Amino acid sequence: MRILAVAVTGGAALLPDLDTPTSTAARSLGPVTRLAARAVAASSLAVYHATRTDADPADRRDGHRLATHTVPACLAAGAGVAVAAAAHPVGLVVVASLLAGLLGLGVRLCGASLAVLGGVAGWWAATQAPGWWWLYGAATTVGCLVHLAGDLVTKAGVPVWWPLQRGGRRWAPVTTPATFRAGGAEETAIVTPLLGVAVVLAAGGVSGVLPVLWEAALVVAGGE
Repeated sequence: MRILAVAVTGGAALLPDLDTPTSTAARSLGPVTRLAARAVAASSLAVYHATRTDADPADRRDGHRLATHTVPACLAAGAGVAVAAAAHPVGLVVVASLLAGLLGLGVRLCGASLAVLGGVAGWWAATQAPGWWWLYGAATTVGCLVHLAGDLVTKAGVPVWWPLQRGGRRWAPVTTPATFRAGGAEETAIVTPLLGVAVVLAAGGVSGVLPVLWEAALVVAGGE
């Protein structure tokens, strides 16, 4: 179960880039995901133009690093995975298989094999430990947020304040004081430890601490 949460976290860290056809996520299932990436990019751009302020550029034509690179999108992705995991065992199997395979492609290590193993682990988790469906949603959100954290240190930045306005702009890109080239060694050096922390949370911290908090909340709610 914890290994599955790790795979989900790692795979989800690549999901926000499904808004560009050249990303690993867009190439994961060939024409299917490339077509999905074009649809996501177009939708992202549509959301931009529908919600931008007068201070946001009106001539934006690229959907990359817009809607999928926001905190609400990370939360929505986690909610979607949680619903799929809770609804039916097949839902978790599909999610686990896709995200584990995506992780394999990202690290260039047996993507197809990891997808199969992820599917098997997903079925076991869904049938033997169904009460943990929320963990995979939380792991997905954490993985997506790690991606945003990595993009914050690049020169392009990400609109993490959306839908709030910043300087009159709703889609103003946010960066750190020191920025680096996207995909460079510096970004990798920052993202890798962040992902490591996220994996630890998914494998031990989250699954160990949150159940205790959940039980405490139930006790308080029940007045016991």
